[in-house]
Amino acid sequence: MPDEKPLHIFVNRREFGEGDGVRDEMKGAQIAALVDVPADNAVVRKEPDNKPVPIDETVHIHNGERFLVTRKVVEGGYVTRTN
Repeated sequence: MPDEKPLHIFVNRREFGEGDGVRDEMKGAQIAALVDVPADNAVVRKEPDNKPVPIDETVHIHNGERFLVTRKVVEGGYVTRTN
């Protein structure tokens, strides 16, 4: 349709459009990649309800949707060896 707006979404409050790789259907990993978070370390949620978007699941994208992408918490520590 000529009056249809170009597809765009917001990820971490930044706008991304079709030129950035936004498509009608995207996997959670593709959404995370928009903000340079590797799929194996990403947690993707749809705002405002914080519904999780699985990394390997395809979701239908609606114009203007908002997503939050964070990194999984990885805590390191020191392990004492016992002999």
